Amino acid sequence: MPSKILVPVDGSKYSKKALEQALSIAKGTGASVTVIHVIETPPTVYVESQKVLDSAMAKYKSESARMLDEYKAAAEELGFRIDTAIVAEGDPAASIVAFCEKGGFDMIAMGSRGHGKLKEMVLGSTTSKVLRQAKCSVLIVK
Repeated sequence: MPSKILVPVDGSKYSKKALEQALSIAKGTGASVTVIHVIETPPTVYVESQKVLDSAMAKYKSESARMLDEYKAAAEELGFRIDTAIVAEGDPAASIVAFCEKGGFDMIAMGSRGHGKLKEMVLGSTTSKVLRQAKCSVLIVK
């Protein structure tokens, strides 16, 4: 059974369901739960200036913090304490896997799809990449 569960979220209904499943597992095992949000940085070729990039990243970080606060409050209402983190490193899948390995997590619980352009696919591109790259167990929630 897992002792540390990582839940990457993007605000989609799928990531909310993944958190619910992670909390259910934690209730039975005593595992800790950490929720993260990865801010995908735009390629520099699309950014006209560093000032524009800095402004956009500040906005994304603020929105991410607000979203994570909502997840934290929802978990607390159910009697759980969760940790949260914002990662701004670029590719979401690579960032999730790196955060997982660095933090010693033994399970990732994530939604099958997110808010991406390919959301109508059976399995989202980020989820698919994490599933292939992660060294720990991955729970995919619909």
